[in-house]
Amino acid sequence: MRSLALLSARAIVVAALSSSLFTLGCGTTTTNVGGPNVPHGEGAVTAKEVPDAEFASSLHRLLKDGAESPERHGLLIGVVRRQLAHAQRRFSTGHEASGTASVIGALYLVRPGEGRKEMIDPTAERALAAAIDRFSPRGDEGRALALMQMRAAALDPRSPAKAELDQHLAALTQWMSETRTGGPMRRLGTEERARVARALVDPSDQALKEASDAVNAWIGGAIQFNNEYRQGLKRPEREEAVEAQRALSSGGATMASIFLRSGDASAALQHLDQSNAKHVILPGLMARVRGAAASDGDTGARDWLTLAATFGHQDPDEADPETDIDPELLVAGLWGSSIEAYRRDPTSFDAGLLVARVLTRFGMPEAAPLVVSEGLAAHTSVASVRAAMELLLGAIGDSAEIDDLDAARRTFASGAAILAIADRPEFRGQLDPSPARIRAVMASIEIRTGNLAAARPLLQSALAAEPTTSGYTMLSMVERQAGDTKAALAAVEQALRAPDTRVAPLDVAEAHLAAFELFRDGNAADKAKPALDAALAAVLAARQPGGSPASRARAERLLGRVLESYGESSRAAKAYERALQLAASDRPTLGAAMLDAIGRALVQKDLAGARGALRRGLDGDASEDDLVYGGLWVQLLERELHATPDGTTERALRTVGKATWTAKLSAWANGKLSDNDLSTAAQSASQRVEAAFYTAMSGRVSGDPGAEPRLRAVATSPVADLLEVHLAREILAPRGRVTLPGGVQLP
Repeated sequence: MRSLALLSARAIVVAALSSSLFTLGCGTTTTNVGGPNVPHGEGAVTAKEVPDAEFASSLHRLLKDGAESPERHGLLIGVVRRQLAHAQRRFSTGHEASGTASVIGALYLVRPGEGRKEMIDPTAERALAAAIDRFSPRGDEGRALALMQMRAAALDPRSPAKAELDQHLAALTQWMSETRTGGPMRRLGTEERARVARALVDPSDQALKEASDAVNAWIGGAIQFNNEYRQGLKRPEREEAVEAQRALSSGGATMASIFLRSGDASAALQHLDQSNAKHVILPGLMARVRGAAASDGDTGARDWLTLAATFGHQDPDEADPETDIDPELLVAGLWGSSIEAYRRDPTSFDAGLLVARVLTRFGMPEAAPLVVSEGLAAHTSVASVRAAMELLLGAIGDSAEIDDLDAARRTFASGAAILAIADRPEFRGQLDPSPARIRAVMASIEIRTGNLAAARPLLQSALAAEPTTSGYTMLSMVERQAGDTKAALAAVEQALRAPDTRVAPLDVAEAHLAAFELFRDGNAADKAKPALDAALAAVLAARQPGGSPASRARAERLLGRVLESYGESSRAAKAYERALQLAASDRPTLGAAMLDAIGRALVQKDLAGARGALRRGLDGDASEDDLVYGGLWVQLLERELHATPDGTTERALRTVGKATWTAKLSAWANGKLSDNDLSTAAQSASQRVEAAFYTAMSGRVSGDPGAEPRLRAVATSPVADLLEVHLAREILAPRGRVTLPGGVQLP
């Protein structure tokens, strides 16, 4: 049989499209080399709808029990649909890398013979389209082709989308013909990459066969190349030598991984034994694959765990990435092997931890706590509880980082059993992160969603276990936005009695400043001044020259806020200038200092100060998001003062990622979106409040009398931690002068 690398590019496309994961209709296929968890039957399947509330438990059931049944297959369809819906949401919010990983995670749940058209509903089809848009420009034709075929199965043959997809296929065909160049090893390597990439997301019989044939030919070519080089028969080109070395060093693991991705050690062993891979695979890996293939039932958990650890502990060779195994193959091997270990012994904490980490990588953090809970209960120790808590916090944080707050909430709920164990008295003071910290993080996420009713008990529980000044100040903010001034002041009093007041002077200053704002807004001038004086004393005491630049910058920002409350605008501006200087070398700190300075200038109508701070951010390479917000505020001030733009805001509001929220804000600022368009584009509670702030401010500077009530609604919004909420409060705050205390030495 001639090498696949010698086929024409168009023949490659036709072959790739001839069989796919989702061209199987309602039936299943029978593999030639099945393993213990590869389905072989056929039968009617009823797809189960899996709502978000049931996603974690449903996914957990699939991971824990791989036995074939119509019920499991119907559940699989529902879980895959729901995960692809999660992927689409991440694409729609501009988090393309996370969306792509989530698509791959959904497809990794499907084993040979389990693919069905019903998995691709209209939402899933859009997720596949977005993933194709990610893979195609990167030259990843293997995965692009596989996803195109899956998407095609869900499209109306007469639809414009189908016609567009055909055009993409034609373009990909041309690209492949143009890149199948170079010497024999380069062509074999290109073919191997494409076939293997496709088989990882489409583990159909045909895709696996083509991938294993390509790997075999690639390794065989490398062996021949190496022999000829040793015999002095040819002088190798560098590209050919690199490709040969890659095949010799990673070909065996590559062959194993394409079958282990589906947990089929028997197929992996057979192809290793009967192909060129047997000549290059490391003996240790071969022994572990053989052990897993021979394992049976619960007794095989250790063999599978050993195999999984081989993939989990192997990192790409940073010294020579050209010849190292593709990291995606390592993850694929880890995925299938760790799941098989977990299925054989769900009480294995190590197996559950490996599965949980890969779930988080593939955008399915909700089930991560569930796969470690049983093992944690069976093997409870300080080390295991600490590892479970780190996993839980990381899984929640990853979701929050991509603004998927619903996923963070679902993950926290799934972690109830872990938190119950961590709450035991014997673990008190021994865990980092502690249960209190995780509950406080979840409270902050609930605040971002405007769900103060959920945030309050989480904060109270966290503070009962670990009372802190900053925690009680956050509780005060929650009570303030909920409209309960009395409770907010009570929380401030608790903040000032917290055990850490002596070691957290800046937090103490924040607490006093919160009290001042509450008294000021309540027109209690006699109480407002002492609170502000106390804030000034605390922040001046905290301005220590030996601290880190970040902490010193925070002190200057707080001093600026305090001085501004006294009406000392020029001194406040100097404090913000010092903060910007200190933050120049730290990008996140620079962004925060820049926005504080511009926010002050917006309230005080200081255009020169606002532009200067924005230029500092631009010159210091502040984050794109921070620059967009800063540019918006400066632009609003320019409009209010009828000032001619000097080009600074144009630089800050340049085009950003097309799907992100800040891109929409930038488009609105540049007149490409209307107020209604911006409000409609807002998808979360915080985005809706931001849209309300900017449209209200735009109306206000244009003289719209209805703008101020809308701005007041922002100021009292339950999304308490937004800068826009703080700005709205300060813009609308009562204007009164508070005199500086006598004898104070100010910088």
